Amino acid sequence: MSEHCTCGGACGGHDERLAPAPLHNPPGRTALDYRVGAYGSFLTALLDRLASPAYPALDGLTVRTPDDPAIGLLDATAVLGDLLTFHSERIADEAYLRTADEHRSLVLLGRLVGHRPRPGVAAATHLAYILERDPRAETLPVLIPRGARSHSVPASADEESLTFETSHDLTARWDFNELKVRRRRPLLVTPEDLQRRSELFVEGTANSLQTGDQLLFVFGEQAGGERTLLPVAAARVDREDGITAISLPRSAPPTLKEIVDEVRRWTAEPATPGEPGDEPPTPEVPNPRPVSR
Repeated sequence: MSEHCTCGGACGGHDERLAPAPLHNPPGRTALDYRVGAYGSFLTALLDRLASPAYPALDGLTVRTPDDPAIGLLDATAVLGDLLTFHSERIADEAYLRTADEHRSLVLLGRLVGHRPRPGVAAATHLAYILERDPRAETLPVLIPRGARSHSVPASADEESLTFETSHDLTARWDFNELKVRRRRPLLVTPEDLQRRSELFVEGTANSLQTGDQLLFVFGEQAGGERTLLPVAAARVDREDGITAISLPRSAPPTLKEIVDEVRRWTAEPATPGEPGDEPPTPEVPNPRPVSR
């Protein structure tokens, strides 16, 4: 027993080695060591101070049981110190890029150097659903609700599975599984379009077309419809797709005078009111005369 201890040996004497070690944070850490103590170290230091010769007025306090009011007050003080140091350490972590966890903290740190993060954009993809057929039931539509989840399959162990959700309700049927991708559609050919086209695709492979054959194009169902006769420049049969490609003769390129006249029509103002191209706009022709910018 120490000669300076007056508690009868119950406190074990004052030991300055219980003082907290100085804080040290080397570079590269993902969390700061900012707490000067925790509940256990605070309570131990407070109890040790009861036997310190620096506080002679406390020499008479020799009880160390937790049911004593003085020891209970020290215990509550240790809890308060633990909470304050915990939150102060969390606040200190938010002051550095490497240790910050809150998005707002990173945004505020970026503003110090004029950086503004761009908002995150969710990934998007196309999904194809295959439904199983029930031979005992009729073909009924199945609703795939909005928000239905699908998970991607990682290509390697380094990748993670991604989760996608449908953005709209989808009505599916099992007979839709056999639908093929539409690769072509019918074309409405006009006289102006025919002058610009160099090739036409016709359904079927049994047309027996040869170079030099004449093709008659009739525009309009009535007898007075416009008709155009064009020779076949070449014919190519694609049996895999079941179509015939017909090459049309290319028209002569416009002359320099025709090009100049076209440019003048687009840029020049009407010489007199009522000239063709000076008509007022209508719902069918909102811009009868093109104006160059």
